[in-house]
Amino acid sequence: IDLSGTPGVTPQQQAAAENLIAVTLVQLPQWSDYKVAEAFGFRSIGDGGTGHEHFIQWDWINDDVILDPDQPESLVFEPQPDGSKKLVSAMYMLSTDVALEDAPDIGGALMQWHIHDDLCFTPLVDGQAQVISVIGSSGSCRVGEKLNPVPMIHVWITPQKCGPFASL
Repeated sequence: IDLSGTPGVTPQQQAAAENLIAVTLVQLPQWSDYKVAEAFGFRSIGDGGTGHEHFIQWDWINDDVILDPDQPESLVFEPQPDGSKKLVSAMYMLSTDVALEDAPDIGGALMQWHIHDDLCFTPLVDGQAQVISVIGSSGSCRVGEKLNPVPMIHVWITPQKCGPFASL
């Protein structure tokens, strides 16, 4: 893995980003069967129709663990034509009390921390919710409720034209 050549990225940031990719590539496939992930508490947010389905382990969002493929807050699967699901990414999430501007600067310009503040969810039941709509032109949810946006970053284990940290 070689992420060299990005202006403004220090050798330490480059090494940290490359290491995160390497560790994720090796460890994340333990979650490749979504049924195994479900047994560990991951639940779909119901967005498979977008081409990517996120499974979130809601109990792991507000823990003290970050960027750990043994305990990712979210797994991203790509629905396949035969009905199966292919694991394509970890989506690491920070705690709900961390603002985007406070996300750790681990990989510098290589890592694309982002939030999704345009989604409306079903009410939380047993700490879980599903996406049911997007924010309307009024800036509010017509259906469902907006959850506190959480900084997140994808680490793709499949090639992405925008790079291994590309947001959707």
